[in-house]
Amino acid sequence: MAELQDILKSEEMRDVIRAIEALKLKFGAPADSSERPWPVALSLVGRYKADEVLRILLDENEYYPGYKQVIAAAFCGWLLAPRAALLRKILMIEAALDHMERAEFKASSAGEFTLERDVAARYVLTGSEFLTEVYDCLGGYQAFFDKPSLNELSDIIDLVEKPIRTAARALAYLHHAIDDFGKEGVRFHPSLSKAVTVLAELKDSHPSFGYTQHYVSRSRLHERWSQNKPTLALLYAASSISLGKHTLLERILMGELEYERVEKIIPKWVGRARYVSEHIFRRMDDRDLESKTSRLLGEGEAIKFPPPKLSPEERVSLERAFEHYFNKIK
Repeated sequence: MAELQDILKSEEMRDVIRAIEALKLKFGAPADSSERPWPVALSLVGRYKADEVLRILLDENEYYPGYKQVIAAAFCGWLLAPRAALLRKILMIEAALDHMERAEFKASSAGEFTLERDVAARYVLTGSEFLTEVYDCLGGYQAFFDKPSLNELSDIIDLVEKPIRTAARALAYLHHAIDDFGKEGVRFHPSLSKAVTVLAELKDSHPSFGYTQHYVSRSRLHERWSQNKPTLALLYAASSISLGKHTLLERILMGELEYERVEKIIPKWVGRARYVSEHIFRRMDDRDLESKTSRLLGEGEAIKFPPPKLSPEERVSLERAFEHYFNKIK
């Protein structure tokens, strides 16, 4: 049996490599001459670099196939649970598998397996850069074979879903309050405590609303809010954007921030998050909230959007909680 080193150093192998490079040049993604951080370094090594990831998702560079898909998946994990590196890794593996399976399907859908189809799927459609920087760096075959089940992923997401929904709804109440009476001559400073007052009114005055099914307690809301400040504007802005039958926030809560589906709306999403920072956070006494959000989102257009429609019960609770301010503008 031939020795591996003999195979690797053979003239035939050099011919194979030259042929693959020619295929990639002719049929692969455009060559990207810019330097790029590797996905694993961005997403799993040291502090999660959310601001750098967001800049890449917003830029127009193509990089190589699968690159933005994988870092977008990790970004979704960070939005859900900023301190959970394991969740980011799970979602990166899922995105990598999706990319590789699409390449294999595209190469094999027109006929039976051949060596030519395997080369096309592996080195042109999946891409050797992807195999090196993503597949191998995530742990290769063993990491993909041992990946957690979808049930385990669902268990992680279930822990954060209600706190996130509660935080997004709290911001919706502050958004309504500012639009209703945050006007000249009315000294109104939005705060988490004021939003909690609306939630408390809703819980106490409208038992049929199903508060406990939708929202978490005040202490859990404070925990989510205080420990995950940079994510709040993006999560609330995501709740305002429709993506098929779901909102973008609902897609995130499913662990499905698929880059191909959100690529065109990312600028609008970030622009709306900047509006949240300027329109709501800037009026709050918590300066740390605005500064952390601004550092993440960077400079750019703030895109105005209206608050979501409230149910009759929510509207009554909002007016009761802010009765003092409503009286001032009458």
